[in-house]
Amino acid sequence: MNPVQARRPVTAVAITAAAIAVAAALQLALLPLRAAAAPALPPGALRVQLVEIVDARGFERPMRAATMLVPAGWQAQGEVLWATSVGCGNPYQARLLAQAPDGQAAIALAPGEAWGASNLGQPVAQGCPQAGVASAQDYLKAWVQRHRPGAQWLDFRPRPDRSRAGQQQSLPGGGSIRSWIETGQALIAYPRDGQPQRETLAVTISFTHSQFPMVGRAPMQAIMGESYGVLSWRAPAGELDFRQFDALWHTLRADPAWKARVDEGMRQIAQDNAATQARISQIQAETSRETLAHIARRGEIRAQTQAEIAQIRNNTWQSTQASQDRMHRDNVRTLREVEHYRNPSGGMVELPNHYPHAWKLRDGSYVLTDSPAFDPGRDLGVAGEKLQLAPR
Repeated sequence: MNPVQARRPVTAVAITAAAIAVAAALQLALLPLRAAAAPALPPGALRVQLVEIVDARGFERPMRAATMLVPAGWQAQGEVLWATSVGCGNPYQARLLAQAPDGQAAIALAPGEAWGASNLGQPVAQGCPQAGVASAQDYLKAWVQRHRPGAQWLDFRPRPDRSRAGQQQSLPGGGSIRSWIETGQALIAYPRDGQPQRETLAVTISFTHSQFPMVGRAPMQAIMGESYGVLSWRAPAGELDFRQFDALWHTLRADPAWKARVDEGMRQIAQDNAATQARISQIQAETSRETLAHIARRGEIRAQTQAEIAQIRNNTWQSTQASQDRMHRDNVRTLREVEHYRNPSGGMVELPNHYPHAWKLRDGSYVLTDSPAFDPGRDLGVAGEKLQLAPR
């Protein structure tokens, strides 16, 4: 055998062995670098980034409709859905999905919906789904059955901190309207990809109960409900952090410029509807004065109900169109559980007050933490600046 040919297998084996050794060495060398690239946050800290929900169809150009903080590094998509043919409730609904890089955890905002029912068995509004749901707990149970079939219901708790007792108004002729806001939070469990999951679901609903007399029959009673979307956070069992969920929940807010455009559009729709109703009433008056009176009364109640719902919606969406009065501004911050911090690049940034210390990092994300000794350069390998509370 040729000596050169005899050595070739040995040379190939040697090269292969060397390649394996080099690859192994590179893997070992890269381990510290990978760990340093994404170090774990210390206990009692939350790193977040701001994401946008964009309305691409409602106006002549895309507009930022809402913003929310989500964990840093998550991929997020948000949009506003429009349905101008709805019989009750908002014609617009926001939707958001933010997922962890590995897909094991996610935050989602599902579109809201409206419904109604009366003791006469008639729809409370044309095209309005008939349902007698009158509590946040009943609504979430029905929502879980539709959207999380087979999930186990673990717990429910009312959220009076995000609810409002509302008010009752008496109307001429013996009628009345009562409106209130109810918020609740549920916990469910189900398997996903063979792993046990936990998901918390939160909803805020505005309810309106009205009654007014009817000729020759019992008073008409009707209840209308409108949810402002279901906000959820799912994670593998044992990893769901309710404190973090609460902190991020409070950062969901409508953009003031978009909300002003929407409110103006809703006012125009209300005016058009009122003009149409007035014309219908005028035609019907020719055949029945009594019918006209009751149509007018129903119109008054409907208008009042819409006004109540609009006010509730404004408060629920946490509009920033508040007066400059210092006491009012401080009360709004307290109710929303947020604080204003000085932004290093100028202006102010609004962050949850669930953590006493806040940092802005060089990549644009924020860290909220309990520890006064936290240092992003040391703990995360990312430069940052500690934020200072803005004066009240």
